[in-house]
Amino acid sequence: MRMKDIIADMKTMYGIQIMYSKAHQALDYALSLTYGTHEESFELLPSFGYVLEQQNPGTITDLQYDENGKFQYFFMSLGASLRGFQRCMRPVITVDGTHLKG
Repeated sequence: MRMKDIIADMKTMYGIQIMYSKAHQALDYALSLTYGTHEESFELLPSFGYVLEQQNPGTITDLQYDENGKFQYFFMSLGASLRGFQRCMRPVITVDGTHLKG
């Protein structure tokens, strides 16, 4: 939903004019009620990685934090993707002709 839509709905339904910033705050609040906050989502990452590894054999996950304990990155590679890559990729030999003369 766009801010214009929220502003128009408030005008139509309640007869009040709200500022863009207030519509943005309302949308943020509604999204946090529906999906949770960013902080709550980051707290779920370790259990998400664990469940992925348990339910998908061969899956690799890695969760890294910086020296201050803040989230840095989350890596995942599904086991099926890894197996498919290993079975379907063929060795390739390439020659870079940039330095070849003659």
